[in-house]
Amino acid sequence: MLQQILKDMYIEPELLAELSDEQKQILFFKMREEQVRRWKEWNVKVEKQKIISGKKNGRNVNFKLDIGGNPWVWVMGEHKDDKSIEQILEEESLEVARKEAHKEAELKRLKEIEERKRIDEEERKKQKELKEEREKIAREKAALEEKARKIKEEEDRRKREEERRRREEEEVERQRKAKEEKERKERERVKQLEQKRQELRLKREKEEQDKIRHEKEQEALLKKLEEERLQKEKQAKEIKEQERQLQLQIEREKKENKQRDAKYEIEEKERTQEIFSTLQKKRRESKLEAEKNRDRIEQIWNVQLRKSKVADQDRSSWAQFARDTVRRSRISRDFEHFNVSDMMNHTRDRGPKPKNRMEAIDWYRDVELPKKAGFDLITNRPDTWMHGPMSRIEVESLLINKDEGTYLVRLSERIWGYTLSVKNKERTKHFLIDASLAGYQFFGTDQIIHRKLKDLVEYHTMTPISELGKEILKFPQGQTSSKPDYDVLL
Repeated sequence: MLQQILKDMYIEPELLAELSDEQKQILFFKMREEQVRRWKEWNVKVEKQKIISGKKNGRNVNFKLDIGGNPWVWVMGEHKDDKSIEQILEEESLEVARKEAHKEAELKRLKEIEERKRIDEEERKKQKELKEEREKIAREKAALEEKARKIKEEEDRRKREEERRRREEEEVERQRKAKEEKERKERERVKQLEQKRQELRLKREKEEQDKIRHEKEQEALLKKLEEERLQKEKQAKEIKEQERQLQLQIEREKKENKQRDAKYEIEEKERTQEIFSTLQKKRRESKLEAEKNRDRIEQIWNVQLRKSKVADQDRSSWAQFARDTVRRSRISRDFEHFNVSDMMNHTRDRGPKPKNRMEAIDWYRDVELPKKAGFDLITNRPDTWMHGPMSRIEVESLLINKDEGTYLVRLSERIWGYTLSVKNKERTKHFLIDASLAGYQFFGTDQIIHRKLKDLVEYHTMTPISELGKEILKFPQGQTSSKPDYDVLL
């Protein structure tokens, strides 16, 4: 399977999704090695063609040569005027930080301008209301003054009328006395005059009472008008004081705006330096992460090297086993128990991968079922961990709430083999098992080859599948329904 992928330099997305992270890294390095190998072959071929053809009239690329006759090369950073990559990155980071801080400052200034416009509009409305209030107070004051003038005129008219009445009374009294002196004997007339005088007296007393009551009312009204006038003057003074305070507030806000603008400039500079420091820190962290990844890749290659050595020993044992089997068969001439198909089943005429689920099932029935792959030899039934074709989503849904180390093996529809799914702390991992060669091994190169599928599973109940993940198979996941999903394989 790996040879086919390296030949085509292409892998199906579905198949790539089935690979674990470690297998993806291995596949990437192998494909890169294949690219380098092909390029070297092509380069050698081109050089040979140039030597054979020896054409001089064709188009050629001539490099500029230095004094020693070698191609002239300019390495950035070696010239005294060249900037180092750290300086270039620092300048770029500083420029990005400056633009970001300037953008933030502009947004802040726009918000402040909008706020100042809103405040100015409110102040204009307030001044307009104050002006209308002053005009209203002035109109009311004028009305009060006019009313006081009319009351004063009425009071003067009333006084003149009283003076006229008093004089009339004095004249009547004088006439009465004269008549009494002249007509003493006229009792009836005196009596009438007495009655008239009595009436005038009563009338005068009533008028006096009315006068006193009217004067009190006029005094109360004048007092009320005076109080209203004083209240209006007080309101006018308060309005003037508010205008003065408003003017002071406007001047104070102008001063604060200047101070705020200066503060914004300082904050913008500080923000620029902060963003620049953040970018520098991220660049250092990226550099440290790259160094860590490099150490991790080196560790993976060391693990693969150890696996390669184990695989070489295993292949040697397989080759020795095959030679011994053939030699024993030749000596005993017993070829009935010598089954070449068991050793070379990978040479059968099949495609690089199953075309569909049915072809994968047919492959299991033709090749794997006779070998009892995934079977318990005691019960002659599939092992607890053995399952038929299942999708990745179905498996992850089945193992989502299981304990760490729960596992199952299912028939793969992507390759000639199986998929081992195991639950770890974070998620469910999937490992492809290649059965297209003379044995069972995880997808990739330099993997340990096991003679039986059961051997591979039991081996990893004690040995981790990968050095980084430390996956150990602990609890086999059995069937969850009355109808086993492996019935389609039987």
